[in-house]
Amino acid sequence: MEGMKIVCIFASQKIYIMSITILSAKQFAIKLKATIQSSGRLGFTADTATALDFKSGKFAKFAKDDENGKLYIIINDEGSEDAFSVRETSGYFYVATKLLFDTLGYNYDAGNIMFDLIRQPSLDTELAGQVYYMKQRPVKNKEKRNDISSSE
Repeated sequence: MEGMKIVCIFASQKIYIMSITILSAKQFAIKLKATIQSSGRLGFTADTATALDFKSGKFAKFAKDDENGKLYIIINDEGSEDAFSVRETSGYFYVATKLLFDTLGYNYDAGNIMFDLIRQPSLDTELAGQVYYMKQRPVKNKEKRNDISSSE
C-alpha cells in the first residue's frame, strides 16, 4: 500500500493536511484460511496455498504469544529444526502438526478447527518469514443447531 500526502501551499508555505493510503480490493479478494483436520494436519485451501506461494521447499514455523496466547504461523523458504515442511499431495498442501496441536490442547477430534490467517508484516523481520496471525473461527455447536431445527 502506497501512501500519498495531500499538500496545500499557502504563500510559499507547505502545509500537510492529511496522509492517505489507498486500500486495494485486490489485497482483500481472498480470505486466507487453514484448518486443523481430524488427522491433526493443518490443511490450506487452494486459494491460500496460491497466495502463500506454496511449493516444494516451503516451511512453516509456529509461534505463540506468551501474554495473550495468540498463535502465529511463519512461512519461509529455509528449513530448520524449528520448522515443519509444507507437504503436497495431489495439489493439496498441508503441514503435519498433530503433535503440535495435541501439545497446545486443540480438540480437533471433535471436528475440524478453522483459522483465518491475518497478515502481520510488522513481525516479518523479527520472526524471519511471512507472519500470519491464526485467528480461530468460532465453533459451531451442531447439537444446538439441531435442537433449534427440530423445535421449529
